Amino acid sequence: MARELIRLDDVHRAFGPVTVLDGVNLRIDEGDRIGVVGHNGAGKTTLLRTISEQKQDIGDITFAPGLRIAYLTQIRDIDENATLDEELNRRGHQFKELEDEITKIETEMADPAFYEGDWQPVLDRYSELQSLSARSGGTDVAGHAKNILEALELGHHPLDVSLSQLSGGERAKVALARQLVGLDEIDMFFLDEPTNHLDLSTLQWLENFLANFQGAQLVVSHDRYFLDRVCTHILEIHDAHLRGYSGNYTSYLQQKELFLQTLDDRMSKCEKEIKRLNGALQSMKRANKYDKSISQKHQMLSRAQRELKWLKKLKPKERRGLQFNLQSIEKSSLDVLDFRQASLKFKDMQRPILNKVEIGVRRGQKIGIVGANGAGKTTLLRIINGEVKLDDGIIDVRPGVEIGYFHQDHRTLDFELTPVEQVQKLKPRMDYGRIRAILGQFQFTKEMVSTPLKKLSGGERARIAMLKLLLEDNNMLLLDEPTNHLDTDAKEALEETLKNYDGSILTVSHDRWFLDQVCDTIWELPGNGTIHVHPGNYSKYMERKGLV
Repeated sequence: MARELIRLDDVHRAFGPVTVLDGVNLRIDEGDRIGVVGHNGAGKTTLLRTISEQKQDIGDITFAPGLRIAYLTQIRDIDENATLDEELNRRGHQFKELEDEITKIETEMADPAFYEGDWQPVLDRYSELQSLSARSGGTDVAGHAKNILEALELGHHPLDVSLSQLSGGERAKVALARQLVGLDEIDMFFLDEPTNHLDLSTLQWLENFLANFQGAQLVVSHDRYFLDRVCTHILEIHDAHLRGYSGNYTSYLQQKELFLQTLDDRMSKCEKEIKRLNGALQSMKRANKYDKSISQKHQMLSRAQRELKWLKKLKPKERRGLQFNLQSIEKSSLDVLDFRQASLKFKDMQRPILNKVEIGVRRGQKIGIVGANGAGKTTLLRIINGEVKLDDGIIDVRPGVEIGYFHQDHRTLDFELTPVEQVQKLKPRMDYGRIRAILGQFQFTKEMVSTPLKKLSGGERARIAMLKLLLEDNNMLLLDEPTNHLDTDAKEALEETLKNYDGSILTVSHDRWFLDQVCDTIWELPGNGTIHVHPGNYSKYMERKGLV
């Protein structure tokens, strides 16, 4: 039987009037790989922090004796002024705990009174901690990080390189590498959105790393493909409660659908039984029939009503989902665009972005663009949009093609405007009531519609950028990381809309589940100026490359 590491008994957590966790019970055993899912604001990060810091309001959180914990936070606290060596030698959560305990014991040992009691168990613990420190990196974390740096394609950088000289994706890898050092000695690993800002090759490496990691894992992620490959259990947070499902993300979706269907069937039967019993009682009253059977029916009715009340509590409250309505304008020609002998090389770059590329897009084609960070994926979209000019060759965008562009940094938005003002700018003739209705469909409350975009969250800005795209006239979409900052419900709504869109789509995305759902073609940019075309979705592409 697996060793129990953490137990939660009737745990509650609230912030003011808002209850985030309500009566949560959970057991985490050695080797468990648990994914935590739920909509934005459901309390996923709060769950991780509450457990790791044991900061519940009510209830009990019990750790196994000597439990060693590591925590990869959602916000990567990188010091851009530090060198690679300095950053790697900064202590993560697991090392700080280790050093704090060592320091505490050394302080006790410096007091002569310490040796008047039973000091041998303390010395044994001290010896254990020293050994653990040495095995997990000791004072030379950077030295022990060498293999991880190589695996994350950072090994070519000297350890004295300033982090300010690295790309955003590389800095994300450094933050990840720092936390992964010494994990062999860790019992429990908390990860909050570990796949953020990682390219596809790094994602695959991380998945393999975690699959081989012996300790337990509790992972918050919106990356459904990642959850499918890494997790053996899924916890869903909804209405401040936890519901557990065995298996990976795909299994969770199947079980949840079955659970909801079974619940609906039982509620329907209950409602019919209540209706039948009420009818029978009314008939008996009209017939002035008051015997033993009427008492029995009252009891049956009471039981049915109690059961219905209980079933309704089990059913999750419906959230108002995003409502996309994306229609392409008049169809373009069968051939949408073509690259002919297209070449581009940026100054100071050793390799070209494009090198005499011959490739085309056809009407209705849905293309996912993949490749390592820096391979030129976003640049390719910008070339099509006319923002970047080719050095040589031609890009032929056919007459009648109207492009809609979703920038990952939402640069098409005016952050000084409110959501209402942003829509009014695009559709000046649209009346206020219609604008409010549309914003409501995109989950914007009364308070949010009058808040400047600069004060809204990344997810809220993403929804406005998507709404702007939907209100424009287009028949070809260029999408740069469209699922960033969206929760799972919003991603699913977007995927369904894009699948039904009859125009052409070119999308850059690290969301492999999204690529599977939407795309019928994959363009791979290997980083040498070529583009490799792979028919089918992302999973088919991985199969052809022998990576599954």
